[in-house]
Amino acid sequence: MAKKRSRPKTEAELKEREAAGLWQAQALTKQIAESSQKITIDIILRIHTIFFQKVRPEIAGRFRKNGEDIKKLKCMTPPPGRLVMEQFYVFWREFDTKMAQVPPFPKRLGKHALRKALEARNEYIIDLAAWTQYQITRIHPFCDGNGRMARLMTNLILYRFGFQPTDIRYEGENKAHYLDALCAIDYEDDYRALKHLIYKGSLASYQKLIERQRSVRHNSR
Repeated sequence: MAKKRSRPKTEAELKEREAAGLWQAQALTKQIAESSQKITIDIILRIHTIFFQKVRPEIAGRFRKNGEDIKKLKCMTPPPGRLVMEQFYVFWREFDTKMAQVPPFPKRLGKHALRKALEARNEYIIDLAAWTQYQITRIHPFCDGNGRMARLMTNLILYRFGFQPTDIRYEGENKAHYLDALCAIDYEDDYRALKHLIYKGSLASYQKLIERQRSVRHNSR
């Protein structure tokens, strides 16, 4: 019989387990993204399981259900628990279609045509990442960790198509900008602010990667 996992007993233990779970979920997200496996609902639930299995095992890897409702979140009101599974399946079917329609990496084009093709491809990928992040946040399919799961899924998309990841945690001023970006989508169907945050976060990760590579080269001399 499998050993039943208990919830953390202190705030310090909770934070330690949560940090470890998030790190493991990030590592799994990267591993899945760099493979060729299809991103199914089971894969998404597996990531949530890894995240929460040692923090809140009773909610890890499952959707909200009837009675597990969430109050209004600034600009959006998530669906009641009884509708979550249905709405998430609708989201996933469209997500799966959009993933299949990502333009292939362009080849054998002239310089100008190549640049235009790359710009169009990159725009599609950022659009898809922003749409995915918003949809998961809107549905709020889990009892906890919805924002971070939405951003983990964003990074799964970015990793899969050759981008660097963006921020998982938003705090302080960054959190305010993030919530405002979600409100712009809710009120005006305007994804520009959220796309900017994703692009900015990915670019910052890319710059850190370049700095690490320079440091390694410098220290190896």
